[in-house]
Amino acid sequence: MNNQIISMIFPIFIAFFPLAISAEESNPALPERAFLKTPYPRIAMLWASLRGDRSLEAIARHDLIMLGHGSLQLKFNREPAGLADGFTPESIEAARNRVAEIRRLNPDAVIVGDILFYEYPDSWLPEDHPWWMRKNGERQQFWPGTHRMNWYDPEYRHHTVQVTRSMKETGVDGVFYDNLRNEPEPWVALLKEVREAVGDDFLILANAGYAVGDYDFAAPYLNGMMYESGWSHKRTEWDGVIKKMQHTESLLRKPTISLIERFEEIRDRAGWPGDARRGQRPEPDPAARRWSLCFALTIGDYYYLFSDNTSHRHDWYPEYDVKLGLPLQQGERINEHHWTRKYENAVVHVNLPGAKQSVTVEFPETSKDILTGETGTKFVIPPGEGRIFVEEPESRTNR
Repeated sequence: MNNQIISMIFPIFIAFFPLAISAEESNPALPERAFLKTPYPRIAMLWASLRGDRSLEAIARHDLIMLGHGSLQLKFNREPAGLADGFTPESIEAARNRVAEIRRLNPDAVIVGDILFYEYPDSWLPEDHPWWMRKNGERQQFWPGTHRMNWYDPEYRHHTVQVTRSMKETGVDGVFYDNLRNEPEPWVALLKEVREAVGDDFLILANAGYAVGDYDFAAPYLNGMMYESGWSHKRTEWDGVIKKMQHTESLLRKPTISLIERFEEIRDRAGWPGDARRGQRPEPDPAARRWSLCFALTIGDYYYLFSDNTSHRHDWYPEYDVKLGLPLQQGERINEHHWTRKYENAVVHVNLPGAKQSVTVEFPETSKDILTGETGTKFVIPPGEGRIFVEEPESRTNR
């Protein structure tokens, strides 16, 4: 046979060995945070809630919830918005109530507020304001309708810190900064000042975008990196990128809240303003969902989001409701493309895109792959696929 055959025993048989604890649980220095006990998979949302459902109930289904100031019902304390150094007291109270209601629905959720820093909407400041970034006198566009800010300006950075301090008053667990860039001087200066203002227990998540391993200079000030989908598009070689991601994770502050997002639609600029197909449901790509979820579950302790595209719209899939428990050990590299990891209630395998052959996995008892519904004792995982195996109830009963 040209398939690689792996024999597996479910984690229930190894649960009493000293190795069988998660990295988070083994560190007594970590603060007691309820979300450290949240079973996997841990599902995230970024700005957009479930497709067609913006209710608090839908938002609260997620384990990591990132909300913009509008979703938190916050209003700036000055106009135009770019001059505001915080939010009005009345809107902060409204946001506190909203956060409290989400916590009532899901006490273990991590809630972070989005703080614009890298770019502002054009309406937020006069065109001649000194905080805009300029080259040869011209403002630098980022996203249609927005322009980049001069994060080298200490006054502007301090302004961002003040807004962040105001966001903390809403009761959120932390903040999200979009569009991290490979410019250590201004980013480190900002993050140092933020930490001085909000303390060590406030969580900070930053978007590494399509880059991997480029922003380790910022990691010691952060609790998490968001890896947006582009880093994985058409990738067939994995050792280098996984080593970089794992190294970055080792530099982050504890507790970590890093996030892996995979887009279903990977057209260039899909979901951008002006995209004729923006808002339309993409063609389904269930294999991408399966392997990327299993990638997130095996190479480290990540939250996960499978979304349409840069709109971050997404659906809720049945596998999100199957609680795998906590990891019993670190992920195991079988080869460059094949990784596996044992959880309290499951075994996860991924055979990443670019693999030269399928992987065959065998179990001593009847098992079920919750991603495809397949049952048996022997499973074949093609390249570019992932599987999550749970033991069938009758197997446990007959043991």
